[in-house]
Amino acid sequence: MSSASSAATTATKIYGVSQPISLAQPTPKDLSLTCSLLQELKSFGSFEEKEETTKRIQVLQFLNATVKKWIQSISATRLPNGKFFEAGGQVVSFGSYRLGVHSSGGDIDSVVIAPRQVTRSDFFTSLKDILLRNPNVKNLNAVEKAFVPIMTFEFAGVDVDLLFARLDLAVIPEKIDLTDDNLLKNMDQESVRSLNGVRVAEKLLQLVPNRESFCMTLRAIKVWAKSHGVYSNAMGFFGGITWALLVARTCQLYPNASPSRLVQKVFYVFSTWNYPSPIVLCMPTRERPDMLTLDNLCWGRNHADRFHLMPIITPAFPEQNSTHNVSRSTMEVIKKEMADALVICNDVFEGKCDWKHLFEELNFYSQYKHFVVLKLDAKKEETENSYGGFLESRLRVLVGAFERNRGIKLAHLNPKKCQPTSKAQSLWFIGLEFDEVVKNMDLTREIDNFKWNLNVQAKQIPGFEDVELDISYVKRSQLIKYLPAAELKKGRFHVAKGSSDDNKENAGVLKRKCDNPMSSVVSKKRC
Repeated sequence: MSSASSAATTATKIYGVSQPISLAQPTPKDLSLTCSLLQELKSFGSFEEKEETTKRIQVLQFLNATVKKWIQSISATRLPNGKFFEAGGQVVSFGSYRLGVHSSGGDIDSVVIAPRQVTRSDFFTSLKDILLRNPNVKNLNAVEKAFVPIMTFEFAGVDVDLLFARLDLAVIPEKIDLTDDNLLKNMDQESVRSLNGVRVAEKLLQLVPNRESFCMTLRAIKVWAKSHGVYSNAMGFFGGITWALLVARTCQLYPNASPSRLVQKVFYVFSTWNYPSPIVLCMPTRERPDMLTLDNLCWGRNHADRFHLMPIITPAFPEQNSTHNVSRSTMEVIKKEMADALVICNDVFEGKCDWKHLFEELNFYSQYKHFVVLKLDAKKEETENSYGGFLESRLRVLVGAFERNRGIKLAHLNPKKCQPTSKAQSLWFIGLEFDEVVKNMDLTREIDNFKWNLNVQAKQIPGFEDVELDISYVKRSQLIKYLPAAELKKGRFHVAKGSSDDNKENAGVLKRKCDNPMSSVVSKKRC
């Protein structure tokens, strides 16, 4: 190595826990492909119009002013001389909006930062009343007993998710550093969880070498993940923060790369990663005996952590695994999709195809011959929405039951909810791959146990009485009874390597059955 290059390497700031893989600057081809990538992302609605951005800023400004006034009024009545000082408080955004990758129509994740004299009960009573009196606020829903207590509402056409964090301070400074671990002292667990999203987002942005490249790359990865059905933390895939962590780590490994090259490297690095070796952005926090309860939550401190399949660790204390919901089946699906995406990216750089092939929706129904379909019927759309969310958060339990069946090699849950006839009826599909030696498969026990446990939990929630859930086994040829032909033919059909003729024939069979509905009318086998 020349002395000049050695000096350049020494001068380069190192991000993350290791040396970068490459410090190469973008080539003209990289820059050209970045421009075409940008145009493709715009066609997918990944960016919002300037007017919509302005409206979001106005909504946050209004909420911030409202919260400050609300906190000040409470402080004036509860603190000695409370009328004579500013108690502060603020509304802070996190999630996609804070990371700068929100798309048109997306919601704003935000949290109220309040001093100790303001309680969560105040948040769900007096602040809620203030919002309800505002004519711009619609569809307000408060869930006080949730794991992360939340208020959701629509303000002037913008969806807002509002959390609450109570700090052990009498005054909230205007420029408070929320990444300071000492702020977590004496904080209740609900506040710690509510503040975690802000702390992770701030820490993550501090750990990437180029925010602009990070944001554009993450936009591309999110569009790809959603179109390929691997974007849902609740259903065992990767959620938004997990994909952000992977992109951030890739940026650390290739600090000078263009977004087009970074998209390729995300798939290269993590389709070949040696799981379950953890993926981290920074060194973990030293032990904190002064905050023992939180310290015990850090990933790696507990015996159960060693059973996580694809640990991807958040960078803020207490560091936790963002992928604890990943199962054996979802891991295989994610790894396969990333490997396939790498092939497409390589073809893009070789000029064999363009970016639209990467983002093209994958046809889920062409991948399997056997399915379990869950059909939810409700009398009202509102009931379907609430019960549907309740069901989706538990579907991975059914997938886990299928995985424990030795005759099932893979249970692939499609995170996309289908509503072909009405908003009060929803469908979910699980594709099954059986072991080659299996002749007959009885899934009665797995399905009955799941429904029994679901009913026990649902009885504790008011309003869930007027729903009917049917879970059945169907063959691919019977899907036409549940979905329109256009839906079954939508997207790119799956063709497995090594048996392209067979799979092309399978795809052709599905297309022909969709074109001729009468040919697919077969008696449904009930599990």
